[in-house]
Amino acid sequence: MSKVVHKSGQTEELKNLDKLKPNKIIDVRGAVCPHPLNLIRDSIISLKDNEILQAVCDHEPTAKENAPRFCTRRGYPLQVIEQNGVWQIFIQKIEKTEPRLRVLNVSKVFKTNHGRVTAIDNVDLTIQEGEFVCIVGPSGCGKSTLLNLIAGLDKPTQGEIWSNGNRVTGPGSERVVVFQEGALFPWLTVMQNVEFGLKLRQVPLEIRRTLALDYLKLVGLDEKFHNSFIHQLSGGMKQRVALARALVMEPAILLMDEPFAALDVYTRETLQEELQNIWTESHKTIVFVTHNVQEAILLGDRVIVFARNPGRIKAEYEIDITRPRKIDHPEVFLNTKWITDDIKEELEEPAYKADTREVVYK
Repeated sequence: MSKVVHKSGQTEELKNLDKLKPNKIIDVRGAVCPHPLNLIRDSIISLKDNEILQAVCDHEPTAKENAPRFCTRRGYPLQVIEQNGVWQIFIQKIEKTEPRLRVLNVSKVFKTNHGRVTAIDNVDLTIQEGEFVCIVGPSGCGKSTLLNLIAGLDKPTQGEIWSNGNRVTGPGSERVVVFQEGALFPWLTVMQNVEFGLKLRQVPLEIRRTLALDYLKLVGLDEKFHNSFIHQLSGGMKQRVALARALVMEPAILLMDEPFAALDVYTRETLQEELQNIWTESHKTIVFVTHNVQEAILLGDRVIVFARNPGRIKAEYEIDITRPRKIDHPEVFLNTKWITDDIKEELEEPAYKADTREVVYK
């Protein structure tokens, strides 16, 4: 006997997805790597708006927890029916709102003394409102190049980038970057650094001071350091100030380029935990570049794996692990292994080895 496990939707027609003919049927029984949810997500990407996917699944957490959370986050109508330990998952792809960020067929070519070098090639990426997306990959694969293009600090050779329906043609206050080195002003105090952008906007002193205090509290920087100069702070404190300065501007998109890479292990883990809490509280749209795969798993809703020579998207992983996430969680370990294997495979490509030898011999 079958039973309906979960339904969601706004009309009677959408509540009975099993009565409609699916546009695509996939069988994810027995899937381990890629994870069943990743197979479902990849199949939905290939669908057109309003089309229906039917997934046959024997993994209970995917049917009862992962797929419903995935659909709720994107507003997709969902129906799950169980029969004898097998779940029929019906999902309708309905894109109701403009994505927060769209990267369309973007390539970037640099001119060097040795000729033209393609840093990234034909990258397509869509990021929804409130999504936390991490980008990982081997050194030199174009992760930071893409982030600079999104920030408007550079222009693509080919393609377009759109932020909230507007084409990106340069820097904008709705997109704020936090770099590996905080890029703070050493002649200003902590409070003055955080207030700096608000001052440029001519926000009254009382209001900007209140906002700065709120965000310094959010990032966990003790009040006794508010009037300190930057050289008096530890590396972790500097990054807290940089994060507060970015957040106080209330950007639509927060771009983070390996912000914790130079920190010691304990400080890094502390800031990873605090960034999870900040995202949970604010639901900012965040694009986070990192070399650390485990960090990407701890933080991201989705992890984009970049290939190199030239940089392009090799794979995407949907990370549907309950927050707050801990390093010792078994799914953190498994996802870290799968993505690390993807990157190792890229580094073992003959083209990479040849390129490395050429650089060494030169």
